[in-house]
Amino acid sequence: MKKFNICTILSVFAFGVLLLLSSRMGYADTMTITLESVGGQSSGAVHGEYVYPYNFSFNGSTALTPLMCISYENEIYFGESWTATMTPVDGSDNLQYIEAAYILAQAAAPGASANTIAVAQWANWEFFDPNDPKLLANLPAGYQPQIDTLLATASLFAQNNVNTTDFPNIDIFIPIVNTQNEGGYPQIFVGDPQPGGNNDPFAAPEPSSLILFGSGLLGLAGFIFRKRCIA
Repeated sequence: MKKFNICTILSVFAFGVLLLLSSRMGYADTMTITLESVGGQSSGAVHGEYVYPYNFSFNGSTALTPLMCISYENEIYFGESWTATMTPVDGSDNLQYIEAAYILAQAAAPGASANTIAVAQWANWEFFDPNDPKLLANLPAGYQPQIDTLLATASLFAQNNVNTTDFPNIDIFIPIVNTQNEGGYPQIFVGDPQPGGNNDPFAAPEPSSLILFGSGLLGLAGFIFRKRCIA
C-alpha cells in the first residue's frame, strides 16, 4: 500500500481549506427562534406598534439577538417559538432581501435616532406589505415622505449591488408553517444572528482566517519538502 509523506498530507489539507474561501458559503439552515422581548420603543397612529429591535433567543440560547420584522401582517407573542429557515443576504436569492438589509442597517447603525429606527421599521413593513390597509391606517403622521426616500435609496442600492457582500452576516428568517407553539403564522425577520460575537451556529469561518491558515499549511509543506531535498 502506498504511503503518503507529511508534505503530501499537508498540501492536500491546505488546498481543501482554501476551497472554503467563499466569504459566505450558500446555505439555508433551520433553527428554533423564540421572541423574548422588544426594544421598548413603539410608534403608530392607532395601536403603537413595537419597532426594531425584537429580541430573540436561538435554539434555546440565553443570548439575545436583535432582529427587525419585515412583514406587518400576523402577530407574535412573547415566549412564542417557531422554526425558521435562515438564508444569507448575498444577492443570489432575492433583491428584496438586499433592500431589507439596507433598511435594517440604517436602524442598526450606532447612534441611530429613535426617528431613524422607527422610519426604517415602517419602511420595511411598507416595502413587504405595501397595500395593507391596517398598515396604512396606523402609519404615523409625517413618516411617509421619509419612508419614500429610504425605499428609493434602498432600491437604487440593490439594483447597483446585485451580488453585494456589504451584509456578510445579515440573514432572513422565514418561518416554517405549523412549527410555532401558538396560533397564527409568524412574521419574517431580518438581522445579524451574531452581533458582537459568534452566535450564528451555521456561520462559515472568516475568509481571512482561512487564507492565513491554508497558506500557512502550504508554506509548512513547502519548507519540509525543501528541507528533505537539501538533506
